[in-house]
Amino acid sequence: MTSASLIARPTSLRLVSALGHWRRALVGAIAVWFTTHLALSIWAIVVHLVEPRGLALFSQPDWYFRLFFAWDSNHFFQIATYGYFAPTSHATLPAFFPGYPEASRRLSDLVWGVNATPSQLTAAMWAVSLIASLIAAVLLWRLVEQEHGSRIAAAATILFLAGPYAVFLQASYSESLYLACAIAAWMFTRRGAWLPAGIMAAFASFTRVDGLFLIAALAVLFITVKRRQGEPILLRLAGLVTVGVSGIGLYFIYLFAATGDPLAWSHAETAGWHRTTSWPWVGLINSIHRAVTAASGPTRLESWLDIVFAALLVLGTVHFLRNKQWAEATLVGLTTISLTTSSTYMSIGRESLAVFPLFILVATTLAVPKRKWIFWTALVAGGVLLATDTAQFTLGLWAD
Repeated sequence: MTSASLIARPTSLRLVSALGHWRRALVGAIAVWFTTHLALSIWAIVVHLVEPRGLALFSQPDWYFRLFFAWDSNHFFQIATYGYFAPTSHATLPAFFPGYPEASRRLSDLVWGVNATPSQLTAAMWAVSLIASLIAAVLLWRLVEQEHGSRIAAAATILFLAGPYAVFLQASYSESLYLACAIAAWMFTRRGAWLPAGIMAAFASFTRVDGLFLIAALAVLFITVKRRQGEPILLRLAGLVTVGVSGIGLYFIYLFAATGDPLAWSHAETAGWHRTTSWPWVGLINSIHRAVTAASGPTRLESWLDIVFAALLVLGTVHFLRNKQWAEATLVGLTTISLTTSSTYMSIGRESLAVFPLFILVATTLAVPKRKWIFWTALVAGGVLLATDTAQFTLGLWAD
């Protein structure tokens, strides 16, 4: 046997092994993704058939693509159709980052041309969310499998796709696209591949402001990986961060050029949702008051859930710090600080989708016999809340 064949054989074996791992991730994640998507779609249809106010949906030719089209979906649609500053555009649109509406517009142009109808653009928004949620699920499975094995990978993916706010992975919202980019960036960083990690982080920061917290966590993860490998850090770390922030940087430069206001995004948030920075206890008091005095049942429920999820984010941060999981602690901690220093704890439950290490954390409890109850409790409670949130959201009621 020649030396060349001795080199080629291990390489081919590694390739076969890698393909096998990805095949498991693809098959497993697709199975979970298809099951949850089908179940939520059927449930949404049933809700519309049972609820009189929901019957009007079926009179629209694109009704299926509008099953999960509500609230912020309309803002994204406006951006994808007219841009941020058309005469009819609302002043709050700059609060929504351009990644998701831009991807939807590009897909619509590719499939139907620049003169696509509103229904076709709605279908494109649905498709972007659907495809991105599948990619995110596959990547999450593979990410977890590399460290914890297939059983925990399956558990984490199930929690991710069937958690309490997983409806927003199917809705015409930006969460799916952001998470596909964020998890890809995390995987590349764990491999020490700073450039592709930075590029994916740039797409993430172009899609949601959460990208800033992600970049900080990726920097911590990169330092950890490179120190373990004994390789140079500084220049590659600077490259990762610089490329990563280019997404949000481009958006803020655009807003400044269009408005002359360097804080246009923040001002749009305040104008639309009255959000200002405050001490965490002030936000907590305001949130409790909102939960007690809310006029509707859905708003009361979601307000209490926001408080519960704020507590869960704090507990997750403490756990990661105690276990010296510095990158995970950075991501969850910065997200928690940002959300709890707002004037109210609005949408904290939904924002928990962005901190994917928490799904991994809960899934790992399956490996400890005395802690399995945590996973099963989270799965059952999450399923009940998912059914509730899906019913509320699809009917246009408040669902965080």
